[in-house]
Amino acid sequence: MTIQWHGDENFNLKTKINQVQIGQKIKLGELEITSPGEYEVGGTQIEVIDGIIGVFAEGMSIGHMKKGRVLSDEDLEKLNGIDILLIGVGGGEFTENKTALEVINQIEPSLVIPMHNGNVGDFAKEEGINSEGQDELKISKAELPADARQVVVLNAHR
Repeated sequence: MTIQWHGDENFNLKTKINQVQIGQKIKLGELEITSPGEYEVGGTQIEVIDGIIGVFAEGMSIGHMKKGRVLSDEDLEKLNGIDILLIGVGGGEFTENKTALEVINQIEPSLVIPMHNGNVGDFAKEEGINSEGQDELKISKAELPADARQVVVLNAHR
């Protein structure tokens, strides 16, 4: 799977079979998703619930949260097993850094990709990561970090 960030909350996930857009618009292939529910096209599934988007493809589960919040037990049950978390950071229309870190610790994903409308400087400092980004992330289930959480910063494709 290839993951690209297109600024703000917008991501493009390219699988071997499908292309998925998540953010201001949600599209699974040619299907535009405009309401909560579960959708599937060509083996790729999307579930939209209460501000959280789940994508299930190529043996991985990706969670997308623009405006994170401390999660209830019910939310955590729904998000059980998230491998990759795309989460808003930096405050404002995105999640405050402290809350984002709480959510990350609740979900315990293998990989975290922060999204923001400026830069990830403060979040990077708090997480002790380099804030230099890469253009895209190519990842498979076998390549997910097994023991420690990894944070990947992506450059925006606008």
